[in-house]
This record gives sequence, structure tokens and C-alpha cells, in this order.
Amino acid sequence: MKRLLLIISTVLAFTSCSSSFLKEYSQDLSRVTSFTDLDELMVGSGFLGIGLVANADSYIQIYNTNYLPVHFMSDELDENLTPATDPDQSLNYRKLMYPYFTWQQSLFLDYQQKDAYDDTEKSYWNLSYNHIATCNMILTEAKKLTAKDEDEKALANKVNGEAHFMRALYYYVLVNLYAKPYAPSKVASTPGVPVKITEYIEDKDYVRNSVKEVYDQIVSDLTEAEESLKDLHSPESIKRVGINAVYLFRSRVALYMQDWTTAKKYAMLSLGENDKLQQLVGADKDVFPLSNTNVENVFSVGGTTLGNILFLNPGGDYYGTPYSPVWKISSHLYSLYGDNDARKTTFFQTKYGEGKEPSYHKIDNSEKSLGLYKSVSDQFLFRSAEAYLNAAEACAHLGEDQNAVKYITTLRQYRVKDDVAINLTGETLVKFIRQERERELCLEGLRWYDMRRYAVDEKYPEVEKVEHSFTTYANINNEYVPQNTDYYELSTDDGGMVLNIPKAVKDFQNSIGSNERPLRKVVRSKG
Repeated sequence: MKRLLLIISTVLAFTSCSSSFLKEYSQDLSRVTSFTDLDELMVGSGFLGIGLVANADSYIQIYNTNYLPVHFMSDELDENLTPATDPDQSLNYRKLMYPYFTWQQSLFLDYQQKDAYDDTEKSYWNLSYNHIATCNMILTEAKKLTAKDEDEKALANKVNGEAHFMRALYYYVLVNLYAKPYAPSKVASTPGVPVKITEYIEDKDYVRNSVKEVYDQIVSDLTEAEESLKDLHSPESIKRVGINAVYLFRSRVALYMQDWTTAKKYAMLSLGENDKLQQLVGADKDVFPLSNTNVENVFSVGGTTLGNILFLNPGGDYYGTPYSPVWKISSHLYSLYGDNDARKTTFFQTKYGEGKEPSYHKIDNSEKSLGLYKSVSDQFLFRSAEAYLNAAEACAHLGEDQNAVKYITTLRQYRVKDDVAINLTGETLVKFIRQERERELCLEGLRWYDMRRYAVDEKYPEVEKVEHSFTTYANINNEYVPQNTDYYELSTDDGGMVLNIPKAVKDFQNSIGSNERPLRKVVRSKG
């Protein structure tokens, strides 16, 4: 039997230092003499690397996984148990995701509790701090330059705006992975992550800034980005930051802060820039909503890898060999869509596969697309549909139920055939909007963050429970045979919604401390 081997690699080289936020950026500063140089540096080192899944003979090779674990920690994916799968095709990768998929206390240990993933664990921490260091250097160097004419002044604003925007994005990721969610009554005393906005090494013991201080920095950066990019309404591509990206991101951040007035304000500003929606009702079933032709696109960075990891259908085959991916679309997620919801056939497909189980279809994840860079991200994508959802949620929390219904109805007109009128108010309306957000933004890297913030919502808290399974296999006569399936349960209020500080980071500088992530035990097993 021909087997697929999965190799995880990354184009971005992480430094050996476990705490990359301590490091100076190593770029030869003598080569930076203009805003053009800084713009090129922004493109080359300020943005996330583009994710890519390539098919190389019998290998599937993944470059730049970026923050892929966010897809595996939420309730959007299940382990594929039926039909039984041969995990050899994805065995190494499957092991790497185990501690995230089952919410383990120690993310550097595999399912046999062996110290195996130290480099992987710290890479997610280092990834943002490496790029933050680049942004810090760009902003410092930009202050030393003077624009000679209007064209240079526009480029200077672009460089400053993008550096501030991206630094805000990296701190947004860090604080939402390595700190508890923003709870207004506790935010000033809740440990966040270290904030470093200088380009030079500071000889000191680092401690974590509070969650409030981290969000204050994010808001400050977005305020600077808004001022710098206020006249940039049409960037050259969705891979460059314009004013609409700032508006939409500012709206999202305000939602997390439960600042509903600000969330509404910036969502409306975003819709003022682009209120277009892609018509999915009646669309061809082979349309891929996450593409560079979508009229909703605002900004995207980092590319996609998840869609190609799930590129085969449960019960399907690969080059004539029976194959099922080790993960599948969760039954919870798929059950949210009615038969008249066009997203059920454009986001997923059931064309092939035993039992007609749904497979991922939001991007072009066909076999022929392996090895092709994707033009949009499945982790860092901003599009107009989110602006409608942000506006609806903010209005509902502000008691503006009619406005909330207006925004959500507009979105659903492009998604649901013969939709019935929405006659909901108060908490029931908020929960409906949350479900609509889950339906619309699924597998775009936002669900984990949303689950976190819902649990600490001061007006309408919502605690959810998720169950994931993990199966062990034995190699018998060169075939992997299922042995035991363990089940793990997460409650979004049990402390598991925050990752522990990476072991290597704590070992390098223990002043940073750790998070109190609970020990995750097996709740039941099936042999």
C-alpha cells in the first residue's frame, strides 16, 4: 500500500533563544536608507509567511503552519472514527496536534507523556515576537527618515500604518492564546503577555503585562494605524493593509473588550468602505468562498494549510488507495446549517465518502491545488461578512434589537434561501447572532477566541462544553490497527481556554511565570 508521510517544516527560522522578544532584530540596519527599504522589509519579515501544503511524490509537506492549533482546540473538528482510518499518512502531524486537540496541561508532551514537542510549543510564542521585533525596528528606523515629497510621505504613512497594524495583530494573537479572556472587572489584575515595543535589548527580568495593558497597546497601535492609513482606501492587494482593515480589526478588538459602542462604530465605518457580500444562494457548488475573487475581502495574511490537511473526503481514496483523513468536520458544526442554507454546500461537500460525511470545501482544496499558494488565509482573514456580524452583536448588546436584526438579516439574504423573518430580542437574539457567527466564520481561526470571550461576557455569559477523542494505534503486519479511543472534555469556564507559557520560555526566564491550566484527564474510554 502506498503511504503518505507528512512532514512539518517552516520557512521561518526561529531563533534558538527561547524568548525571542528579548532579541534585537538582526537586519543590517546600514542597508536601510529609505522608506522603500522599510516597505520591502515589512513585506519580507513583517508579515506572516504564506502557508503552503505541497504534494511531493509520496510526501505531503507543510510550510508555515503559523497558528494552526486554533483550528484543533475548538468544536469545529472531530477525530474521524468511522470509517476506521490508517493514520500513517498523517501520524507525525496527528501527534503534534494531540496536546492541543485534547487541551493538555503540558503542550510539550505527546500522548505517551514523552518530552517531544518543546520546539513546536515555543515556536508559536516566538512566531509573534519575532515579527514584533521587526515591526519595532521598522517603526524606530522610520522616525529617522524624512519624506522628500508627497509620494514618499504616502509611503511613509503606509509603512508606519502597516507596522502598527501588524504589531497589534501579533499582540492580539499572543494575549488570546497565553492569557485569560478579557473580563472587564478583572482585566487590570489578569496576567497577559510581556509587551515590548523597543527595538533594543533590555537587560532585565521580564514579567507579563496585565491583559488590560496588552489591549491598551493593541488599541494604541490601531489608533496610530488609523491615522497613518486614513487616506488609503484601496491598497494594491488584500495582502496589504488599508484603512478598512484597521476599521474591521478595531471593531473585532472592541468586541473582545465588551466595548459595544466602539465595536458598532468601527463595524459601521468598515461597512462604509465595503458592504458587499458574496451571493451564495444559487451559487455553483464548486465555488470556493475563500478566494481572491470574493467581493467581501478586506485583508489577509498568512495563507492557509488546514483545507489541504483535510483535502480528502472521509471514506474517499488517494490515487486508488482507500484513505480517510484523521480529522473531519465536527457533527456539531455541520448540524448548525439548515437544508436551505447555501453554506451547507459551499463551505462543505458530501459528494464523496462513506456515509456522505461532509468534508472541507471553503477553499480550493482539490488534489490538483496541492503545492499552490492560497491567496487568502484560514487564520487571519478580514472580510465584510464579519463587519455585519460585529455590528449585529454590538447592537444586540446595546439593546438596539431592530438594528441588530437588520444587519443579520442582510447577511442571511446572501446565504439562506427563503429565510424566515427573525423575531428575536435580548439574550435569545445574542445567542442567534453567535450561532450565525459560528456558521459564517467557521474554520477561519476565530471560533476558539469567540468561545473564550462568550464565557466571560458580563451581560450574556455562555459556557460551552466540547468533547474530543484520541485513538491509539498498533502497527500489526505493517498496518495500523485501532486499539483504544480516549475521550476528553473541555468546559469553557474550566481554565483550559488559555495555553500555558511554553516550558522553554519559563526555563529561560522564570520571572514570566505560568498559567494555571488544569490537568486534562480521560473522561471515558472505548476499546
